[in-house]
Amino acid sequence: MKSIFITLSLILFVSCAKKEDADINKIVSDAYPNVSIESLKKIDENFHEIIINNQIYYATNDGKYLIVGSVIDLDTKESITENTKMEQRLKVINSIDQSYQVIYKPDKTDYVLTIFTDASCPYCQKLHNELSGLLENNIEVRYVLFSRNGKDVDAYEQLVSAWCADNRLEAIDSIFQGDLIDDNTTCINPLDRNFEYAGALSVEGTPTIFLEDGRIIPGYQSYEKILAFIKN
Repeated sequence: MKSIFITLSLILFVSCAKKEDADINKIVSDAYPNVSIESLKKIDENFHEIIINNQIYYATNDGKYLIVGSVIDLDTKESITENTKMEQRLKVINSIDQSYQVIYKPDKTDYVLTIFTDASCPYCQKLHNELSGLLENNIEVRYVLFSRNGKDVDAYEQLVSAWCADNRLEAIDSIFQGDLIDDNTTCINPLDRNFEYAGALSVEGTPTIFLEDGRIIPGYQSYEKILAFIKN
């Protein structure tokens, strides 16, 4: 039998227990008729995994308990919950059109990073200075421009102006170096949509770095540490 550890934050009584697997979908829907179950799958002889409003829950197979928390398989030392979160992140990341991103390509691409970044953020500026090291190690960098303080700030206008500039990469580099674009150029841009992507990915600050497998690196790291994290 698999050993599973649950970091428990909340337990709710759902229904009476049965020896055989209960109809989890019906039990949860009856208990919470206003929620919509997005995904339901049996993960072993003890638990079902349920996704509601992009949040992960677990139900005991007898239908007695609904559990909020992280599940770790003690045999493999893997977090079942984190694996599901990685899958969720990848769906969002893969849905972001590359034409909405600022892409820095190495001569040969071995790895890809998707980075939510804001030129007014000091640690984003610091990470931007690591670009050459990332590119030299065959790491493609895809920026998703994200004004972390919303639309009603100068930083948002600077990001829009840089995106709309004739030479986008040069303009992006300029604002990351602390220069200001005097010409408030506007055009069709992905900045507003990027707020939606950030919300779906629970991006709370910048820089936030996503790997191709859905893993996440929150905050600034040197290119050496990023490379080590990728290869881990």
